Amino acid sequence: MTPPALLMGVGCEVCSSKGKVLRLLEMVVYLMMKKRESLMKKQVMGFAIGLMALASSASLANAALPYVSGSVSLASLANSGRSYDSGHKVGGAVGFDGGTYRVEAEFGSQKNGVQSSSKDVSMSTWMANCYYDLKPPLSSIKPFVTAGVGFANVDENSGTGVTVSDRVVAWQVGAGVGYNLFPAVNLDLQYRHFGAADAALAGAVKYGIASNHLLLGLRVGF
Repeated sequence: MTPPALLMGVGCEVCSSKGKVLRLLEMVVYLMMKKRESLMKKQVMGFAIGLMALASSASLANAALPYVSGSVSLASLANSGRSYDSGHKVGGAVGFDGGTYRVEAEFGSQKNGVQSSSKDVSMSTWMANCYYDLKPPLSSIKPFVTAGVGFANVDENSGTGVTVSDRVVAWQVGAGVGYNLFPAVNLDLQYRHFGAADAALAGAVKYGIASNHLLLGLRVGF
């Protein structure tokens, strides 16, 4: 092959290689752009899903159904230094049911006699409660757990017309099951443990307050 022909052959090879490199670079740039576009789509999609989740949460909060409930319970009372007779407690609440959670404001009234005396101790309680409901599939029975905080007015009646009162911070925890009788109507059976700060009663003596409740209630939604 003559030198000019050789040079032309080399030049063609170089041009061919250069073209391949350019096409390769174009492909790399195209793939990078597609990857970036895909990443942006994923980010936008994730952002949209996040907004939908927030919207769903807001919708769920707005869709919470109001309810009223009433309950009666056996109530044992204990504190340091004294023993009490078994008593009873009645209560009522208004709240909102969000499906897996419930929040409510509850009022209760409890009374227990002091053993071996004519005295009795009564409590009026105002509590803010929160419930978490478990929902087994295809079941009318729904277990739940609950916790609440509030305050209690503790009154000690001497039996001679003299009453000593104190207001203290209170809390409670519990668990139970609800049985769906009819749509939006539930029968609740639960155990609660109630506690409060020490109350200054007769003789300015402070008594710790602890109570256990076995409660039966009816809850009606709207």
